[in-house]
Amino acid sequence: MDAVSGCKCLCITPIVPGKPITPGTPIQGGTFIIPGKVYEPGKAVKGGDSVSGSSGLISGQPIVPATPLTYGTFIIPNAPPVLGHPVLGGTAIQGGQGPNGGTAINGGQGPNGSTSINGGQGPNGGTAINGGQGPNGGTAINGGQGPNGGKATNSGQGPNGGTATDGGQGLSGGNSGKNGNGPSNGNELIGESSQEPSLINLLFKSTDTSRGIVGQIAGVLKDYKTYILGFADKIAQASAAGYAGFMFNEKGNGKYGVKGKNKLDNKVVNWFYERYKGYKHKGEETAFGSYSRHIGQERLDSFFKSKRIGHVWESVKGSVKESWNIFSKDAYKAKNLLKLNGPVNVLLSSSNNLIDYSKWGRKSDLGYASTDFAADVTVDTAIGVGSTALGSLASSAIAGAVAGSTVPVVGTIVGAVAGLGTGFIVNYLINGTKTGRKIKTAVRDAVKVTYDGIVSGAKKLGKRIKSGVSSMFKKAGSLFGG
Repeated sequence: MDAVSGCKCLCITPIVPGKPITPGTPIQGGTFIIPGKVYEPGKAVKGGDSVSGSSGLISGQPIVPATPLTYGTFIIPNAPPVLGHPVLGGTAIQGGQGPNGGTAINGGQGPNGSTSINGGQGPNGGTAINGGQGPNGGTAINGGQGPNGGKATNSGQGPNGGTATDGGQGLSGGNSGKNGNGPSNGNELIGESSQEPSLINLLFKSTDTSRGIVGQIAGVLKDYKTYILGFADKIAQASAAGYAGFMFNEKGNGKYGVKGKNKLDNKVVNWFYERYKGYKHKGEETAFGSYSRHIGQERLDSFFKSKRIGHVWESVKGSVKESWNIFSKDAYKAKNLLKLNGPVNVLLSSSNNLIDYSKWGRKSDLGYASTDFAADVTVDTAIGVGSTALGSLASSAIAGAVAGSTVPVVGTIVGAVAGLGTGFIVNYLINGTKTGRKIKTAVRDAVKVTYDGIVSGAKKLGKRIKSGVSSMFKKAGSLFGG
């Protein structure tokens, strides 16, 4: 407080000035860099000759761009990869009817006869790329497909029957799509019983390519025998004879006149005509010559029997003997062999089995020594004999009814058509229908069982004989102190 004025005053402390900033030491200059020596330029490289031998600057050949690679196939977006040829499935190794004939134990339904809750596919269901049905394929317990089920692209029959393409069911399944046969019976691998042959295959054996070139050659020979030797040749002979006016004229008292030209101008047509006039009489080959104008009943009957016109029983026996007998002397004559009769015909009828059971065939694991081969050959031969007999029966009966006793030409033509038609019908009923194939398989299995029994009995008899002989020698040895 100011004593004079009596007022209060604020006292301020004065700012004391600081010390001045002392300047730092200046930067001293560095050592001077002495300039180096100037580099002397080198000598110029003398230009030599160019590689191409000219004074130009081009060295070597220009590099030509390579052609772009063209290997591989362009990948089409979203297109499935090409996996090569699909594996063509065959039939089961021991094809035939399954344990229960292909029919499900409970009709294909689940344990309680109802549809699955989810009705979905099994663990591995779906369509396989090349797969067939698995060992337990078919309908699963829950209504889905079995562990390895599903339809295969080109599959054959699965081990437990049913055609894989149309999904046959397994042991507990229902009927297969095409009623294929299971492991125990029927024909193995590509089984005939499961695959219905086409009409063209039944008509022309040469169109069947399933057995390769050898099978097709056998088919060509079969067609040649059926359509050329068995049909066309008869038609050609009868037509030539008809053109020549060949016929018989009944004179009465068992006598007949022979009408027709002696010879035709065309050599080919005359060849057929001369063959038609040929026949067998009392076991000897003969023919109507230029002076054969009157004959008796006996010669007329011999001619009609030779042409298979009427005389049904004799015609049937003659046809079967000519086509299938391999034990007669005539069977191995060139004339008979060229007609593909006798042993040639037996080999042709068994050609499919000979191929199938060969080293390269689909049944090579069984072989020619198996009873399966013997059963198949037996059944096929029996069918061939029966077909020949039925064809001859129909042919001779119809031909005899049409020809009467004087017009053999018409009877021959009609008989040839009837015989060809009968043979095809028999072939279709046996091989072209499911019922026929089942009957054929059943007969084949019965024959195989018979052969199995014979082989088994022979083995047992052989063991007994061997045991008896051994025992006899032992006893003989003991008598002499052996």
